Amino acid sequence: MATKEYKQLGCLDVQPSGGCAFQVRTETEAELLQLVASHAKQCHKLESIPQEMVDQVKAAIKTVTVTV
Repeated sequence: MATKEYKQLGCLDVQPSGGCAFQVRTETEAELLQLVASHAKQCHKLESIPQEMVDQVKAAIKTVTVTV
């Protein structure tokens, strides 16, 4: 079996007391950030993401190894 590294983030990783169960795993950080921004707009009604939250998101991204 082979392994592959992914970027992973959950809403609760950024907002432990006010997040939701959303979790995403992607091949690139850019793809992850795009999906997180879409989630924030659709589910949390954020029209724009404050820079402070962008910084929190980037700090919370984990690299995980998955067996494929």
